[in-house]
Amino acid sequence: MNLREIVLATRKEIKENSQYKSILYWTLCSFIGVMAIKTIRFKHLHLSPIANFLQGTLPNFFAGTGICSLIFIYYRTFQPKKNNLTERIFFSGIFSFAGLTLWEIIQWFMGYSIDIFDIGMTALGCILTSVFIFLVIQKNN
Repeated sequence: MNLREIVLATRKEIKENSQYKSILYWTLCSFIGVMAIKTIRFKHLHLSPIANFLQGTLPNFFAGTGICSLIFIYYRTFQPKKNNLTERIFFSGIFSFAGLTLWEIIQWFMGYSIDIFDIGMTALGCILTSVFIFLVIQKNN
């Protein structure tokens, strides 16, 4: 399968399967969450310590949820011959966590500090999304 065939098969799968539409909406809401929090963050509001903490770490949580679900949807791009649900969920969670953690390390080389809470929120987002995907798929089967 070439990339065009994979994209067409994925589009067909999304159109025919309401489960994948739910996962796609989850992805969309996640990325809207990242943009909303990033927009609020630049206003430099004086918030409580908990709100400041969430304002700093929630973008990582929503990035983890969004990327994990997006990779789940476009899994065939990475593994065109396999379509096992468990492998697909596991791969999307691990791949997104590893990628976002690698991004945190790259930022360290750019002069930023590595925040363990950002990595923790990324892990939480990936785990929550994996559970969400599993429940959505199992509910309709």
